[in-house]
Amino acid sequence: ITPKSVSIAGVKTYDATTGLSGNQVTITGMVGSETLDFSGATANDANVATANKYFNAITLVDGTGLASNYALPSLTAASANNTVTINPLTVTLNSSTATKVYDGNTSLTGNQITISGLIGSQTLTYTGATANSANVGAGNYINAMALADGTGLASNYALPTLDASNAAVSITPKSVSIAGVKTYDATTGLSGNQVIITGLVGIQTLNFSAAAANDANVATANKYFSAITLAN
Repeated sequence: ITPKSVSIAGVKTYDATTGLSGNQVTITGMVGSETLDFSGATANDANVATANKYFNAITLVDGTGLASNYALPSLTAASANNTVTINPLTVTLNSSTATKVYDGNTSLTGNQITISGLIGSQTLTYTGATANSANVGAGNYINAMALADGTGLASNYALPTLDASNAAVSITPKSVSIAGVKTYDATTGLSGNQVIITGLVGIQTLNFSAAAANDANVATANKYFSAITLAN
């Protein structure tokens, strides 16, 4: 009586190792309801992108059936009866919400995005990242980006769904400078071209309302705006 051949299939999420355990391994082709266990299971490669991965080591162990009644397929190459699939590990983006100062565009660079949840000390970089909006407001998020190799391989990782829950971005207001010049008129109010607003992005302009100085007199030193509201 010769052993009956079984089929082995492995599915796991990338963890930088070749080992497979527990329900990462499925053994099929036994007689009736018999089951087998296993030990020492490894794949020939740990990476997602490697084609035609297979078990290069595994030992059958008695379950409800006897391991000695069964035989493994060849462990030297992938086949219909010996396959391993390694799926990408999903990373975390901006676990602490990344912040950029308003600059009039949606691009995101450098430490405006943090990538975490990688294996060990591996790192990744990114390209082509944009936010869904250039403007300050609630609910901004990364709406496009591509992972790129760092010390780890980008192909071993996957992006989460790009939305406000998984890829939040905080765009904060850009500070402007305000300067006021007027001829004494016994009031603290300033209007029109008595107020100059600088430090805006590109050729953008802003209006204002309710501008007032802290004092109405010429001789008072170090006068400043005590009130002003920026307007579109």
